[in-house]
Amino acid sequence: MPTDDIRQALTSPQPARALLTALIAFHGLTSRHLQHLHLTHLHNAHLTVNDRTIPLAAPVLERLTAYLEYRSQRWPATTNPHLFIHLRTAASDQPVGPLWINRTLGPALTPRRLREDRYLHEAHATAGDAKALALLFDLSTQAAQRYTRTVHPPPL
Repeated sequence: MPTDDIRQALTSPQPARALLTALIAFHGLTSRHLQHLHLTHLHNAHLTVNDRTIPLAAPVLERLTAYLEYRSQRWPATTNPHLFIHLRTAASDQPVGPLWINRTLGPALTPRRLREDRYLHEAHATAGDAKALALLFDLSTQAAQRYTRTVHPPPL
């Protein structure tokens, strides 16, 4: 993915856009994970997703702090337990939908493309270590190997 598109989203003045981008770009979260994150999944600079505890990267924590401040100012009386909310979900207990996530990220980014870019980057950073990739992102062995093949392509 073009680095400029990712950088622009990470530095967006829209706190939700910046945080969504950071959670995907740094931690490889899926759209489904993002939809169903609750405030209670955050604790001590860690995020719990599917029984997996993820220490949040410093840039993610900065964006999380900004988003939580925005959220509390925008919807001070909301009882919605989800991390991400918008005008319609703030008065309910419903999660945001995938369309909201896609629109918030903007036309140049999609959760899938961002996530795959992150996986490929990590595959190269670990010199093609499929086990490390699988453990870091909770991927199946088969999925991890698909990304590590970009580092060590099979012989023809």
